[in-house]
Amino acid sequence: MYLLVLSLIIMANEVLAKIDRQNIIFDVVDGIPPSGDESDEIRSFRSQIESDNVMLEYSAEELGFNNVLFEYLSQG
Repeated sequence: MYLLVLSLIIMANEVLAKIDRQNIIFDVVDGIPPSGDESDEIRSFRSQIESDNVMLEYSAEELGFNNVLFEYLSQG
């Protein structure tokens, strides 16, 4: 499981800019729905972090954010 998450994060890092990943994470945590005009890469990354809390947490920590999962789960 850890290797799968790690490989997905690496793939997202290669395709998406840091600011794009930050914005997606903030949107997901804040409950902002997708705009509908996102690229396939953005839709894929967003879908992965919305459906997998481990992926969300690792992606956020990689960008320097802590306790993102707590905020995300406390909204639901």
